[in-house]
Amino acid sequence: MGSLEEWLQETVTKTASEPGKPYTQDVGNWVEIRLFISSTFVDTQAERDVLVKRVIPSINRQLADRYIRVIPVDLRWGVLDEESKDCHAIQKTCLNQVDKCRLSLRQCPWFLGLRTSRYGWVQDETMPSSGFENPDLFRWIDEFAASGRNGVSITSLECIHAVQNPIELPVSPTMFFYERKIVEGKKDEEKIESNMRWIFDFEYKKPDEEIPEGSKFQYNKTEDAGKFANDLKNLNSYMQNVPHVIWNSFETGYTAGGARFTCKREGGKSYGVGYTSSLRAFQDCVEKDLMEAIEKNFKPVSTEINSFQMETVQHENAIRAKASTFVGRSAQVEKCYGFCNNEVGDGNVLILHGEPGCGKSGLLAAVTDKLCRNLRDQENFVFVHVVDSCPGSNILAKMLKRLQWSLRDWRRKNGEINISSDPPESAADLRSLHHQFMTETAEKYPDEVFVIVVDAVNQFHGRMKAWDMWWLPRKGSPPNLKFFISTLNQENGTFVNAREACPDALLSPILQMSREDLQGMITAALARFNKKLTTFDDPLLGNQMDLLLSKSSSPLFLIAACEALRKFGIFEKVSEYIEKLPTSITALFSFLLEEWAVEYGQNFVEDVTGLICLAKDGLLENQINDLLNFKEERMKGDQEFLYESSFSRIYDSLANFLAAGGGGYLRFFHDQLKYTVQDKFLTEKFALETHQWLFDFFLACTESQLCEEPEEDPPAYYEHVLQQIFYHQLEGKKLDMLGSTLRNIYFVRERVLYGQTQSLMDEYEVAIKWCSKDAQHADMAAALTQWMKFSQMYAPKIEESPQFCQNMAINQYPDSWVRQDTTLLGEVPPQVGYPLIWDNIPPGGDAMVCKYGVGGFDAAVSHPSHDVVVIATGKQAVILDQTSGELQHRLDSQSFSVALSPDCEKVYSGEKSGVSVFDRSTGSLIATSNVQLKDVVVWVQHIGDYIAAGAGHARKTICWNDYETEGEIALFRRESGEILPLERKWSVKSPCFDYCYLNPRQLIFSAGKGGDIFGFDLQGSEVMRFENAGECVYTVAPHPTEPTILSGSNDHVIREWNVDSQTMVRSITDTTTSGWFYGGNWSVSYDPTGDFVLSTEPQSQSLRLYSFVGTLIVELKGHADCINKIRVVPGSQQAVTTDRGGTTLLFNIPDPLVDTGIRKSKQIEEKVLSSQFSKDGKYIFTVSATTIRKWSVDGFDLKNAREYDGFYRSKGFASEDEEWFFVSERMSVGKYSFKNLSIIGHLQVLQDPDGSLSSFAVTEDGNKLLGVECKNMKSEESEAVVFDIADFTNSSQIITYKNYGGRMFGCDIHPDGSRAAITGHRGTHVIDIATGQLLHSIPRGCFGAKFMKLSNRILYQDGETAYIWDLEKSEDVRKLSGHVDEVTGALLVRDETQVYTCSQDGTIKLFQIDEEECVYTFYNHRAQQYTGLSVSPCGEKVAAGNKNGLFYLLKT
Repeated sequence: MGSLEEWLQETVTKTASEPGKPYTQDVGNWVEIRLFISSTFVDTQAERDVLVKRVIPSINRQLADRYIRVIPVDLRWGVLDEESKDCHAIQKTCLNQVDKCRLSLRQCPWFLGLRTSRYGWVQDETMPSSGFENPDLFRWIDEFAASGRNGVSITSLECIHAVQNPIELPVSPTMFFYERKIVEGKKDEEKIESNMRWIFDFEYKKPDEEIPEGSKFQYNKTEDAGKFANDLKNLNSYMQNVPHVIWNSFETGYTAGGARFTCKREGGKSYGVGYTSSLRAFQDCVEKDLMEAIEKNFKPVSTEINSFQMETVQHENAIRAKASTFVGRSAQVEKCYGFCNNEVGDGNVLILHGEPGCGKSGLLAAVTDKLCRNLRDQENFVFVHVVDSCPGSNILAKMLKRLQWSLRDWRRKNGEINISSDPPESAADLRSLHHQFMTETAEKYPDEVFVIVVDAVNQFHGRMKAWDMWWLPRKGSPPNLKFFISTLNQENGTFVNAREACPDALLSPILQMSREDLQGMITAALARFNKKLTTFDDPLLGNQMDLLLSKSSSPLFLIAACEALRKFGIFEKVSEYIEKLPTSITALFSFLLEEWAVEYGQNFVEDVTGLICLAKDGLLENQINDLLNFKEERMKGDQEFLYESSFSRIYDSLANFLAAGGGGYLRFFHDQLKYTVQDKFLTEKFALETHQWLFDFFLACTESQLCEEPEEDPPAYYEHVLQQIFYHQLEGKKLDMLGSTLRNIYFVRERVLYGQTQSLMDEYEVAIKWCSKDAQHADMAAALTQWMKFSQMYAPKIEESPQFCQNMAINQYPDSWVRQDTTLLGEVPPQVGYPLIWDNIPPGGDAMVCKYGVGGFDAAVSHPSHDVVVIATGKQAVILDQTSGELQHRLDSQSFSVALSPDCEKVYSGEKSGVSVFDRSTGSLIATSNVQLKDVVVWVQHIGDYIAAGAGHARKTICWNDYETEGEIALFRRESGEILPLERKWSVKSPCFDYCYLNPRQLIFSAGKGGDIFGFDLQGSEVMRFENAGECVYTVAPHPTEPTILSGSNDHVIREWNVDSQTMVRSITDTTTSGWFYGGNWSVSYDPTGDFVLSTEPQSQSLRLYSFVGTLIVELKGHADCINKIRVVPGSQQAVTTDRGGTTLLFNIPDPLVDTGIRKSKQIEEKVLSSQFSKDGKYIFTVSATTIRKWSVDGFDLKNAREYDGFYRSKGFASEDEEWFFVSERMSVGKYSFKNLSIIGHLQVLQDPDGSLSSFAVTEDGNKLLGVECKNMKSEESEAVVFDIADFTNSSQIITYKNYGGRMFGCDIHPDGSRAAITGHRGTHVIDIATGQLLHSIPRGCFGAKFMKLSNRILYQDGETAYIWDLEKSEDVRKLSGHVDEVTGALLVRDETQVYTCSQDGTIKLFQIDEEECVYTFYNHRAQQYTGLSVSPCGEKVAAGNKNGLFYLLKT
């Protein structure tokens, strides 16, 4: 008999192989490479850990975007010597697993062998090829046995089976072997302990060989020891020369304690494990080899497809896979196919329904596969969606978006090239366009069929009201539009809801499979594993098929039984085994769990099935492996083992019962198995511990990322981790650790960056409700409420500037939980010039609760329990989630007023001349009015059996003087149907702007031009009139319970009227003294208690709370434009305000009777237009439209104040010597004492009343003043003038620059006093200040320009960008971009190396000039449009005024 090497060369590699080709990966399909890891067990623990925990996760991260995933098949488990005597069982397990690591049976497996000094368990006999799942691959083992070569290790058999010549060679080898050499050091701690050396040694000794002291029972004495050693050597030699193998050697070290006992026995063999050290070179080598092999064997996908196409591929692949195993039910298949093909039955919807496990998905797949093959060839449209087939497939919004894209793509391919290919982005737009676009498409192509197939609708996530089934076709849809859906009879109400939504739907219950079909299904299932049952009365075995069918006719039961049978190895006892099977699916699953527990270990099966059962959205196979390792390391340590198996082994048993939805996230496909696991294993204690285990693991995955600058990459499944962590925190009752999740700014950042903002909002709501149940958690609930508010309002800016999220949190008010929690995380190291901290932040909390990114004419708001806000924008109406601000629907309505029905199920929209009614849940139109009103409907309200509407002037105050159309009131009957019938309507005797309904007296009041308020009953009769309510009454509002109303008018007087006495009860004069022609109180309201008054007017843009005696209690800021409407939130102490500039805010309204937190802040109570620091940085001057103030910077204490005749463009700055402070007025400049603001005099700069002084500048020596003009009607004649002001009271004009040709808004004088820069609508001009000669013309510019002292350059602003222009080169040399709205200020700091900018986008930014890089952004949710910016001489303090009325004093 020759050597093993010779036999292998003659037998195993004698067959020639075909040259291989790269594997072509289907676009969008995950490829799983199962990598078999082969080695002796006890001595390679460290190497296997490196592979499983480091190499493979690293590779998976790199390959994630190619949809390639490596799964380790690591079969290490503790098998004692007496258990290893069943050679056939071991060979069957190991060698079948090797074959499962082949992508095709024609190819080599993906195989990694660790070659060490040990030989492995010797097999006394080999199992014949017929005992394996793929006998054709095991012909060699029959020849091996025939040659008399029994007595070879299982490890050797794995290697031989792997390296045999395949039919098709790979492009690059997929089998890797690494031969280890342990290099022991000279120190004792680097040497293997003498009593543990047996772990790493060749384990067989000849009978006469000496055994080391203390290891008497650790070696196996046998005459074959020499043969085994030669076989080991020969096999290694052979494999090194196999062309399709990669062979490498590597060295490791050893550290004392690396080898240890796991089971020590006196007087018998002990067991242990060994760990080597210094494995980095091994790690790098393996990763390089694997990556190269994958890169060469997998051809990169060259086809460019978008995400919708990729999802479509995955859905249709899922259908094909299910259809390939379907048998029977041909009549039902044909009936369903005929309906979808518009051949059988009426209606638009076919509902395939049944109980779990009855075969719905298989039948639907068979029908759909046929539809795809047949209908598409005829140019019809077939859309397929299989819930749980790919990432996000259980989210209705994603399906609707892909459906929209698919329809648009189909129409474009049919010649409609002008139709947009982009689907709507928001859920609200998807809702509003879904039915409209489907119907439009089907009607446009009546000769084609449009089939939409959705499998397992009951498994959709509940968001977007998916289970309501509103998205199915509506009654009256085109007959060629067909929906084919499958659902369970019970789960989530989808079957019942589908029938209610589509009463004409065709119902197709899953029929009982015939005996012939069931037999065919069983035969096909077992044939995959080369097994079959007897189908006749065999004398020995009986009729096994009959026996199995007698147990149950459930397809799920029979498939599960086949799964059990395929692993049962004794053919003669199959009948006996079938006899033992239970008769119900639940009992069968229990039976299988018990079998698995015996095979894989009880604890292991409990933990694995418990993880899958309790996971929120499934788990990746890699995640399950990592979770098991995580628990093992926590409970047993680095070198001890908790389990006797690995997930790769049990996966083979579970695979047929798992769904891999969400890109490979495993979960139980059949609920019966889930329920069985729950009943069998999941005690309350076990479930709690498993949730805690999942939470601890997910938290550990995030810890490296929850910091200012993460230094390592997160795991490949990090996005999934973020989605799961809070769920298990809640279920595991670990809310004491919210500081690591919902109360952690970095956790918030991660959720926002991974697009999980809305999920985060939902989690806050759940946590708040949970904490609110227990008074002990009141502080926690309050903290979470603040964090939720913060996250909602800051998410857009965190997404834009995530590196500054910590600074955003720190800049909340001092008592804020957000600020306190973030402070506990530690400070961020300061950089040059940033971060900035808001120093004069108002104390006492922040009344703003939510910020909605849309403004309008009117708003309707529900009780908090309904959680709805509706806003009328004039172009549409939008429905928002009240708490989170999430957009729910965009209503197809040119809406100017809105209201909600009492049950909040309907939205009433006042439009240009009528009223429409919409379903709040779906956004669909229900009915419209049948009569046109004279003008825009500015008020709409539900009143008993009527919908009341009031017509008037939509723009209210603007141009009211020219408005003459009389108002009109209409009552429409609330009846079912598509038309709102008119009950009655009547005219109001004056042009109107607003209406209200006083419920206690059932009266409607109107507000309008002329100063009279008219009161009408519901019959249309005028029953009262209140006169002298102002020249123009803008608004009226009813008391919630009393017979009184409020009115607001252009004279800034809020009046309360008693309806019963028909008299004015009291009046309140608003604090605004603006003379703006369109000023006044645009909206008024009672507060939620009815004991105080809410008002707003366009100059302050704030919400004011007054007592009835006229005391201003508090002013709530946050708007940057005129507030159109105040709406009180029913059942709460809150109000919604909506403005014309695109913002709606939800405020908490302080109750002065109980709220002791109303505190005066050290804040300026009006808009600061400009500011300037003193040279020593101790003082700051602020200029508003009415007052000049001087403040101390430390403590922000007011030192001096002086009122003056300013206007909304006033500016001020100090002279260089700090003797004087100059302030611009409408047409003049005032000079004041720097010390005490006493007036020195005024200089009349402009003469034409059509113009106003938009900006001015003074030379450093204080001798010259430049003023620029903004003319209103004669804009092209705007001028710049220069005065000699050395003697201010006798100033003289030097030049007038008339050649600009447009309005000017900014200016500057060069430090040397020779040149001036002027900027505005015509760009930026640089002129000689003495002669007025134009020196340079820059094509851009508008609101500001500043000469640079240290270079011949100029900093100027244009739109959203600041630029630096080189006056010598006549070109822009720097572009500082990053703002998204007009830059309103820019200042040079730190020797002109940095620039601070502020903008109308509500941010302040710091730029590095040379790098053109934004290095810092300051954002505060209350900040709107910044009006100006100043920086202290040292550059460490920044001041900015804001249109919201707050002043920001910031410090580094």
